[in-house]
Amino acid sequence: MSGKVVVVTGAGSGLGREHALAFAARGARVVVNDFGAAVSGEHTGDRPADEVVATIVANGGTAVANHASVADWAGAESIVAGAVEAFGRLDVVVNNAGINRPGSLAELTELDIDAQLGVHLKGTLAVSHFAAVHWNAAGPAPGRAIINTTSPVGLHPTAGGGVYGAAKAGIAAATISHAQELAPLGVRVNAVAPSARTRMVVDSPSVLALMPESDGFDRHDPAHVSPLVVHLADDACRFTGRIFAIEGPDVAIYDPFGISLHFSKETGWTPEALAAVFADVDAQARVSALFPGGVIGLSVPPGRTMRAVPPVP
Repeated sequence: MSGKVVVVTGAGSGLGREHALAFAARGARVVVNDFGAAVSGEHTGDRPADEVVATIVANGGTAVANHASVADWAGAESIVAGAVEAFGRLDVVVNNAGINRPGSLAELTELDIDAQLGVHLKGTLAVSHFAAVHWNAAGPAPGRAIINTTSPVGLHPTAGGGVYGAAKAGIAAATISHAQELAPLGVRVNAVAPSARTRMVVDSPSVLALMPESDGFDRHDPAHVSPLVVHLADDACRFTGRIFAIEGPDVAIYDPFGISLHFSKETGWTPEALAAVFADVDAQARVSALFPGGVIGLSVPPGRTMRAVPPVP
């Protein structure tokens, strides 16, 4: 990563902080973006980006801070412009910024929708847009990458996923679309669905119970996610348009959306004909097999097995 310019959004804590430190440790020049917000999205007045920059510089690295909100169009533009102004170029964007305002559908407020879609989905689209504008003006070149952050909550939707899950599912779809669109500019676009104990998890007791701390190897330490993010930004990475999951020592690659069953009738369908052909289909088989008890991350539901892959020493 030596010499590359990397933007990491939401890099003041948690996953983003670990990503920024990992890139800097490998010689990248890092734009550490963080708005300074609570988990629910309200601005706190804190400037955690400055603290991360100070840590990077103290360790001999190079970094600058950006305090804009990715949910603000001009703010997203300033993140990309700041990277170019500070370092003369942009190579990698890590869209990591996120908030969470959990609640049931019946309790949902307009602010819950606007805030979460704004940071997660609009923020990812906005920062990626301004990066694409810059790269389009600069012309095609190898070694560029966007790494988006989706979530198991978006890829395995369940009750309670709410706006957060919907936004993360949208990010996964945008990842595949943007990979195709930006390929001529030399940009690879992938996404990561991490299972890690961040402050969002700590604020959600039901999720935190699934990620207990360990005295030994802590599979939910956010630091375990960063090596995958760094690899996806590396020139040696061969992937684009793919979604990866990571939980501690386990990494998985998702298949894109696919069809599980297909039926055809040359003369077209009537409601009665559809009822007849669907009669032998177990309506809940796929749903219950994928997610029998609210399982998250890479845990394997009872009765299922993951494709056998030899463990890596």
